[in-house]
Amino acid sequence: MPLVRIEYDNEKVTEEETRSLSNGVRDIVSEVTEIEDVFVYANSSQIKIKVAPIEVFVEMSAHKIKDADQLIGEIKSRLTEWKESNSFAHPLNLTLIPMNWKVEIGI
Repeated sequence: MPLVRIEYDNEKVTEEETRSLSNGVRDIVSEVTEIEDVFVYANSSQIKIKVAPIEVFVEMSAHKIKDADQLIGEIKSRLTEWKESNSFAHPLNLTLIPMNWKVEIGI
């Protein structure tokens, strides 16, 4: 299951904008990866020094990524379309993080 973490500067980006972006990114990552279970956590740090307005980190199992360049390219393309159709003016930094994790659910 991919996990999306969004770090944003709440002095430049509103909570409403972040909530909209969170839903958009969740849908995009789910569609591109064909994985329904995509979770999003969005946070704004109390201390921020020289940060970008929005950082989007997509973490997912490395073995599920066939071609990292193609995957991040597709997510980028879809995010660009989403930004245009939602009049979202803030720049985004996008990072794909392949993970070698073991998950135990419902312990």
